[in-house]
Amino acid sequence: MGAKPTTITGLSGTGDIMLTCFVNLSRNKTVGVRLGSGQKLDDILNSMNQVAEGVSTAGAVIALAQKYKVKMPVLTAVARIIDNELTPTKAVRELMNLPQVEEV
Repeated sequence: MGAKPTTITGLSGTGDIMLTCFVNLSRNKTVGVRLGSGQKLDDILNSMNQVAEGVSTAGAVIALAQKYKVKMPVLTAVARIIDNELTPTKAVRELMNLPQVEEV
């Protein structure tokens, strides 16, 4: 799509991903942890006074991945959980049962 390779390796790429995954102040991580504990998305979002942008952008990322034929099984599972098509427990089972493939 024309991105510079250095974007993913900089603070706006890898740095943001690391913070989202590992820092307890991350809004997206908070939503994910709470979803995983069985809370309903609407209840989670209504209790927050900040925006967890991953909730509204997951579907757009999946659409782009499909357009460019990029497999994103984890994010696809997350989007399905957000859309209430899949429970976190079922998502983990599905992901763990995917065939192993060689990574690029």
